[in-house]
Amino acid sequence: MVHRVVIALIVALAATAMSAPATAVSCSGAQIAAGSCSVGGGTTDTGVDLWGDVTSGGSSGGTDSDGPDECPVVVNGQCVGSSPPKGGGGPTTVSDLESFQPRSPQQFVEPTGWAIRRIPANFWSTAQAHVVSGRLLDHPARVRFSPVLYRRSFGDGSRQTSESPGKTWRELSQPPWTQTPTSHSYAETGDVRVQLVVFYSAKFRFGSQGWRPLTGLVKARANDLTVSVLAADTALVDRPCSRGAFGCPFE
Repeated sequence: MVHRVVIALIVALAATAMSAPATAVSCSGAQIAAGSCSVGGGTTDTGVDLWGDVTSGGSSGGTDSDGPDECPVVVNGQCVGSSPPKGGGGPTTVSDLESFQPRSPQQFVEPTGWAIRRIPANFWSTAQAHVVSGRLLDHPARVRFSPVLYRRSFGDGSRQTSESPGKTWRELSQPPWTQTPTSHSYAETGDVRVQLVVFYSAKFRFGSQGWRPLTGLVKARANDLTVSVLAADTALVDRPCSRGAFGCPFE
């Protein structure tokens, strides 16, 4: 009988713990103004982590604590999860963590999907500055990602790092098949895969506070391009190329 009572008590306690509602991690405007709600951030290889701590109740200067607080999870030097003091008179600190990633950039090539050996093919990207929104400590949090560097691998062993995303020949007011700051000429025929990684600087904003810059760069990989490099031969035409005969190069 004693064993049955103990087992029933354990089951009841477990059910109570499972049904207990989760406490919302929030931060009031007054706590922000008083400095008891602090927010920080840092860049990772592929995104930005924002963390916040809100302290309430008690006084941090008391001596009632019987030992150091324990933190269940530490991320970037910050405690994630609640870390109540062991003594009854100290403050309670609750932390929150939110991760942000830039949108995937896009890259393009002209002509679309093919190139001619030893003649420039033009590459460009449409990556732009953008804001990714979320919530931290139950307040709006935003991260602005701004592209600053473009690192492209052309698939033939050649690489290029540029501060320019590139533009189309039309946007550059250049005729097709001409060299641009982000063009590339292939020496051999065949299919190649072109890869692009865009590096972003980042800054964040919490609630109504101003934008705060973060150190380090965040990278995002664009879509891969498959380019078929073809050979071109000269041919005789029946009229001057200025009249648009078939087989003439573009002007």
